[in-house]
Amino acid sequence: MTKKSLVILVIALLAVFLLSSGCVSYIHSFFPAASYPEIEPQRGVTLPAVPDYSFPYEDFLVTLSSDVDPEVYAGAQSAEKGVRIYDTSIGDDEWRSGLYKAMTLDPAQDTFFDNLTGEFSQVRATYDLDSDEYLELMAVFVQSLSYRNQNLSSPKYPIETYRDREGDCDDKSMLLAGLLAHEGYNVSLLYFGPEQHMAVGVACQEMGYHDTGYAYIETTRVSFVGIGAGSLEGNITISSYPLVIPIGNGISTYRRCNETLAINDELSDISAHLEILATDLRGRESLLLSRRSDLETMDRQLEVMLAEGDYFRYNQMVSEYNTRVREYNQDLEAYQAISDEYSRLAERYNYIISHEHDRKGTYRYLFGEQ
Repeated sequence: MTKKSLVILVIALLAVFLLSSGCVSYIHSFFPAASYPEIEPQRGVTLPAVPDYSFPYEDFLVTLSSDVDPEVYAGAQSAEKGVRIYDTSIGDDEWRSGLYKAMTLDPAQDTFFDNLTGEFSQVRATYDLDSDEYLELMAVFVQSLSYRNQNLSSPKYPIETYRDREGDCDDKSMLLAGLLAHEGYNVSLLYFGPEQHMAVGVACQEMGYHDTGYAYIETTRVSFVGIGAGSLEGNITISSYPLVIPIGNGISTYRRCNETLAINDELSDISAHLEILATDLRGRESLLLSRRSDLETMDRQLEVMLAEGDYFRYNQMVSEYNTRVREYNQDLEAYQAISDEYSRLAERYNYIISHEHDRKGTYRYLFGEQ
């Protein structure tokens, strides 16, 4: 037995001893603090081609035809996706950050990211998108993928989420973070432990979400960059401070938070105004219905008086009837004006919530040319 093989054997035997004996001590010379999953491509695997994927962005339709290496995809599916902890003093934040970084940036996915961003780059060139629009393009793509609620204990690699065309919050967030990091953006994952939720943060010029310096990007549904999640599935509202997990070494930032915040403020103001108008309209409608019923009753009484030749009472009631008709018409006119205002605001509200894939167009619709 050579000296080299003897050393390898001793290390192997010691590792077996530590694992089998339940020893929790940490020996720096032999083990890292923790080891993370890696994709090992499964040779010889084949998969049927996936159909093109289309989604709306701004005022055009984007179609992606990029497929994935079936061997890498199969390797990602079969990967352990857990953390082996050798140093029990390692904190939850440290190993969790290590896990998500490893899965997002696994080098076996480099070709996948190259191919996919190659298609995005073509879209960027075709429509002359600036850096902020290019980021939004990738964000809308990931947001448009189907959301399937799973759990944070079984995350997918980005290559899986892309080919499966679905994922939960951490799956979709890792895919978007990987894309943005690959394209040079300063991006992080935002993990919310108490709510078991994950989102993406991109560096911005403002203070950012909870003063992190990152603009919040919700990936479970199409929404504007820089706007918080609001109410999540199950009526969960995020209230905790996020664990910020930097992904990659990019430096590009997002510069349109002032616009998305203005859009969001306008949406909030419209929503509040619509509630006030709706309450007012309900009250006016009830009053109009009551007054209309009274007028119909008076109209029948006038017909009877006229038929009976009771002209004296008829003339007395006609004067009151005409006064009430004028009041009713005035109230109806006021109701119609408020109803028109409600319809105008509802149209603006519906436009905003149906165009969250188009920050540029929505801002122009609300506030005019930029």
